[in-house]
Amino acid sequence: MKLPLTYYGNPVLRKKCLPIEEITDEIRQLALDMIDTMDTNNGIGLAAPQVGRSIRLFVLRNYVRLPDGKIGFSDPKYYINPKLSDVSDEIVLGEEGCVSIPGFHEDVPRPISVTVEALDLDGKPFTEHLRGIDARVVLHEHDHINGVLFIDRLDPETKRRIDPILRAIKKKHAQ
Repeated sequence: MKLPLTYYGNPVLRKKCLPIEEITDEIRQLALDMIDTMDTNNGIGLAAPQVGRSIRLFVLRNYVRLPDGKIGFSDPKYYINPKLSDVSDEIVLGEEGCVSIPGFHEDVPRPISVTVEALDLDGKPFTEHLRGIDARVVLHEHDHINGVLFIDRLDPETKRRIDPILRAIKKKHAQ
């Protein structure tokens, strides 16, 4: 089921999320609904605050190379109470957007690789070492569960330039 999105200006997007104490059927259903919501909105990742829930959960699909050489998406992945480590010192610029800040994209500096430890929907721990775009998506979504938006990672001059755009988004989606 598609869930309503929260948009730039909603205070839930700025809160540090609480850990999930127990993986219940409600949490599992929320995660499945988040995938539907992400897919419907042409996203590659979605964090719980983006659907109004202040909990440490995000979902995503990794980019994969298909047998014909084209790029596609992986099956859904679920990250409950994720923790990051081995964050690369090497930083690269890459374009990012966010369904909570619709119609806006900007180059954002991010580490090129990261390790993430989390629980899956069955409560089983897993660890992944990610590079490139997959690391970028995990870092972007992990920021969300810490109350950080990709625009916070932009330089001051870019922030000044985009301020009118952000004000318009906030006004359009005021809740």
